Amino acid sequence: MTLEQSLKALKSAFSGKSAEVDALNAQIATFKAANESLAAELAIASEKVEANAGVVAERDSLAAKVEELTKALAESNKVKAEAVSQIESVGKKAAAIVASVGAAPVDLAVEASNKVAADVWAEYLEIKDPVAKAAFYTKNRAAIIAHLGLK
Repeated sequence: MTLEQSLKALKSAFSGKSAEVDALNAQIATFKAANESLAAELAIASEKVEANAGVVAERDSLAAKVEELTKALAESNKVKAEAVSQIESVGKKAAAIVASVGAAPVDLAVEASNKVAADVWAEYLEIKDPVAKAAFYTKNRAAIIAHLGLK
């Protein structure tokens, strides 16, 4: 092989390599662009994860508060049940005391609920005796005030 032939062979070998180098440089540029894009997406995802961590912490805090309030409500209901039972027992004792004296107990709640505020007002206006009128007003004050619209 002559020197000229060797030179041509080397020239043809290197000319093909420069095309490969250009293709590899283009591929490296593509990979760098993709890497930058993925780095930006990673930063956004990291911010979202941090934000979600705050939300999760707040959710856990609120769940603990709900549990605490549920326990407090259960305790309040227990206290209410005890109070209602005590009120009932006190009412029974009062009825027993009234019965031992010889008087018949009267259920005031039923008596008051049967009258409408307008009827109470009309009855109040019909009373002429000032002492009876004052006693009636004292007994039915809530219904009279409700009828007049003062409260």
